Amino acid sequence: MVGPLIADLRHAVRRLRRHPGYAALVVSTLALGIGATTVLASVIYGVLLRPLPWPHAEHLVRLAETREGATREWPLTLSNGTYLAWAEEPSTIEGIAAWQQDTVTLSGGDQAERVRLSSTTASLFPLLEARALLGDVFSVDDEHAGEVVVLSHGLWRQRFGSDAGVLGRVVELDGQAHRVVGVMPPGFAFPDRETRAWTPLSVPPVVAEDGESRSIAIVNAMARLRPGVSPEQAAAEATARGRGAPDPGMVAGAMFGSNGPVRVSASLVLEALTAEVRPALLLLLAAVGLLLVTATANVASLQLARAASRRRELAIRTSLGAGKTELSRLLLAESVALGLTGGVVGLALAAALVRGLPSWLPAGFPRLDAIALDLRVAAFAVVLSLGAGLAIGLLPALAANRSRLTEAFGEDSGGAVGVAPGAAARVRAAILVGQVAVAVVLLLGALQLGRSFFAMLAADRGFERRSVLTARLPMPDSAYDPSRRQAILDQLVERLRALPGVREAAFTNVMPLGRGDAMMSFSAPPSADGGDEISISTGIRSVSPGYFEALGRPLVAGRALSGEDTQTSAPVMVVNRTFANRYLGGEPIGKTLPARLDRERLDWRVVGVVEDVVQRGLGEPAQPEMFASVNQLGRGVDHPEPSLLVRTTEPPQALIASLRALVHEQDETLVLEGVHTMEQLVRGSLAEPQLYSLLFGFFAFCSLAIAGVGLFGVLSYAVSTRTREIGVRVALGAGPRDVLRLVLGQGLLLAAIGIGLGLAVALGAVQYATTLLYGVAPWDVASLVAVVTVLGLVVATAGALPALRVARVDPQRAIREG
Repeated sequence: MVGPLIADLRHAVRRLRRHPGYAALVVSTLALGIGATTVLASVIYGVLLRPLPWPHAEHLVRLAETREGATREWPLTLSNGTYLAWAEEPSTIEGIAAWQQDTVTLSGGDQAERVRLSSTTASLFPLLEARALLGDVFSVDDEHAGEVVVLSHGLWRQRFGSDAGVLGRVVELDGQAHRVVGVMPPGFAFPDRETRAWTPLSVPPVVAEDGESRSIAIVNAMARLRPGVSPEQAAAEATARGRGAPDPGMVAGAMFGSNGPVRVSASLVLEALTAEVRPALLLLLAAVGLLLVTATANVASLQLARAASRRRELAIRTSLGAGKTELSRLLLAESVALGLTGGVVGLALAAALVRGLPSWLPAGFPRLDAIALDLRVAAFAVVLSLGAGLAIGLLPALAANRSRLTEAFGEDSGGAVGVAPGAAARVRAAILVGQVAVAVVLLLGALQLGRSFFAMLAADRGFERRSVLTARLPMPDSAYDPSRRQAILDQLVERLRALPGVREAAFTNVMPLGRGDAMMSFSAPPSADGGDEISISTGIRSVSPGYFEALGRPLVAGRALSGEDTQTSAPVMVVNRTFANRYLGGEPIGKTLPARLDRERLDWRVVGVVEDVVQRGLGEPAQPEMFASVNQLGRGVDHPEPSLLVRTTEPPQALIASLRALVHEQDETLVLEGVHTMEQLVRGSLAEPQLYSLLFGFFAFCSLAIAGVGLFGVLSYAVSTRTREIGVRVALGAGPRDVLRLVLGQGLLLAAIGIGLGLAVALGAVQYATTLLYGVAPWDVASLVAVVTVLGLVVATAGALPALRVARVDPQRAIREG
């Protein structure tokens, strides 16, 4: 059995070599579909399916806490009260760990560098069943005493030259001495590949040692379930423990916008890590699957038409004793050869694309290091190639089984072997209708995602993003006290304002689209109309004079903060529109708020209202914000990573070198981070929607091209079988317009059926894409008209070419040779 198969494959390869153009067309079509599918399969497997790199990771859950009635959420985090209460005596979990992430300056060697650091509880390493390669991990005692650090294998190799004597060496992290106690093995990475070191974390209690002051801290948290326990059971216990924890008071309202009861959810770690990208990846998988089906169907149609040219050859083989099985095997061998060749080319294309994925995918894309073209994905591609090869050879093989020898010798032309011309035409027409339907689905999806992306890009974010340069300037508490930090920033801003091309410069503790946040809560007296005391929860922004002008944030009422607002003048603040509407009523200017922004509680007078700003995701409701001048905050700038904003009259990029030089002159140890224009920050926040719209658009374009080629082939084949009829029509007076109308009518009918079918499918699938859209209705007339118009142009082009060609043929010749 193997011998005949090999012989048939050799014959198929020799035959395809005699038709290189056809073979190249088929192979490239299949390679495109198989390559795109393999790339997405590698992403799907690596991100959604590949097991996490920790033992028994299927029992690990991420935890998320919120409050009933909350207006603000902190994804995948717990408060310190809930964490400590549950960690004492858990019954549904074997252990729980917490961590926080930061970027610090590592010194103590040849030169300082910024590294990603995770502060973790000592319980993390046992939870992950992780052991150190050298030395040991830190213990519970290290959470409260002694500054120690565990290095990643990469940092140990890069900075310390894989020196085994690194244990006990002292390094500085943000100016604080830490003793190296361990080095992790090469495969260990937590919570991501960017983390280079780990230090102990002590989760603070809600109630301080004095028994009066209360605080709330937010930590990332993960737990290991006991055998037989579900995430829902663990979440129920965590919720109960959280509600029994000490009450943090008003600070909970500052964090969550509500003092309501605690509610904790638990989800498997893999599901939690990939929750945001899962819908988009599955949507893309469906799109690329449709593309592969379209490509395979198009090649099957070509193979069916090509079988007509082999009619006599197969009839002769039958007369010489070849059975139906041998004929089917011969045709399938050619199709399998094409499928495997397309698979090899597609696999090579996929390998090149997968290598470039890290530079294309947006920053923060989950499990990027797990995406690889491994043996599993390669095996999937091989199976896909075999399946495609069998699929494209199925119709010709079935046709061979119906072959009639006398008809084959007696006909000069016609349909595929054993298939009447009408039946062959119906099969190819059905394939074409399916291709058009797929093209409709992909075109509509690509158009909606593209319009959604541009709607996000053009959305009003509450500030003027053009001609603004931004940068972070890390100044850790261990090396810079608040007074020195503020003095450096004040001098730097003044020198920036003196530069040519600078309109305004300022700094703040929290920048739009930036990292981190600062929250506070306090109570205000009831309004003049009476009622209960007002509980206020708001974001607090420490800004320098000129901040609103530098950001281009328009005033709604009153005035902005200025240099005249100092420690000796009455304390004033500016609030955003949401704050004013929620807490201050119709006339906010002049009202006072008793807030503890400094060491003592003062009455801060509202002097201005500014527009709301989109701090994070579009579509999320704006949160209350209040702004106070750094000059009126007695502690100075107490944020270790202030952000600079510089508004320019020329392209902001031209100012980067001058900004770096000024910072270096101000303090040689300072290093700027995150130097970007505001336009870049806005585009960066939309990296994922842009990627999805581009990929969907690419798949839609390929599908449209395949449908166009298929339509051209169907109409060309139909015209060739009706050459004599068309010649008679021309001889009887039909003009080119009549011929064109005849051919285009057939094409438009098939396209209309395909469009209707595609719209019906899209209508059923649109509910799965609504979460990816912004500012665009799932169904709108403009999108439908655009899709129908594009397909109409493709149909007209594909049908006009064969129609015009046959319309120019001499009628007598057409009648004689048709």
